[in-house]
Amino acid sequence: MLAADDPSDAAPAPALDAWSSLVAVYQGVLHDVVGALDRDAAMDSGIFSALAYLERAVPPHRMRMSDLQRLLHPRYSQPGLSRLVQRMEADGLVERQPDTEDGRAAVVVSTSTGRARYRRSNTVYAAAVRERFGHHLSAEQCRLLTELLGEVLARRDAERHAD
Repeated sequence: MLAADDPSDAAPAPALDAWSSLVAVYQGVLHDVVGALDRDAAMDSGIFSALAYLERAVPPHRMRMSDLQRLLHPRYSQPGLSRLVQRMEADGLVERQPDTEDGRAAVVVSTSTGRARYRRSNTVYAAAVRERFGHHLSAEQCRLLTELLGEVLARRDAERHAD
């Protein structure tokens, strides 16, 4: 995925270099953060990710199963996400409810237990991100990186909506 097979189709070298650097940093930091979640919070990273999306959802703490699956794809297929949500239900972290707007759909709602587990795990997550990533950058570098990546996201969203 990092190397182009046909040079005539290759992205310009600066784009490939930037992408390779982004992937290398992401994979290394993610490995450390996942380890910290497991070791220090006894939290599976998939469960943490699902609870984090539910925490940031609008309205808070609830999301259609299909929207959660889109956010967690490709890590979780639809059947894989169903199994993850079943495990989370068994642990009392979420409940599935019928979608009032679409009777065929389900909504995943975090419980008070799920929200408390997320808050405790999020302190571990935030500390690991600061230690493994944040302390290597100044506040200005973080702001600039956030701005640049935000531009990429906005342009990709605009392209998708134009199609």
